[in-house]
Amino acid sequence: MIVEQFVSFETARMLKEAGFDVPCFNQYTERGTIWHCDCPENFNKSQCVTSCPTQDLAARWLREVYNIDVMVDVYNRDYYVCNVYKNKHLMIIRNIVTSSFEKALEDGLREAIKLIKK
Repeated sequence: MIVEQFVSFETARMLKEAGFDVPCFNQYTERGTIWHCDCPENFNKSQCVTSCPTQDLAARWLREVYNIDVMVDVYNRDYYVCNVYKNKHLMIIRNIVTSSFEKALEDGLREAIKLIKK
């Protein structure tokens, strides 16, 4: 079964600090447990919980709000490479290499969020 990949608890906390405010159906509790809700909400308004977006939603937010693209490509059928671009052409971070697409995207999201904080 294919399921959507949520950002990790660490990445969700970084997104909260960066101002992520898109309503989500899921939230992380203070201990990092995911809770699903029936209605989407910006859980980042609360001090006790953190919004838990999918990796795709987080990447879209970075693209639409900060003009940062997180791109994952397959390399040699065994590895995935993530590159982070600003303004669609300036490569900021290159060659984050991992063995899974989701891990490469997660690492790229974290690196992109760090750019916002600078």
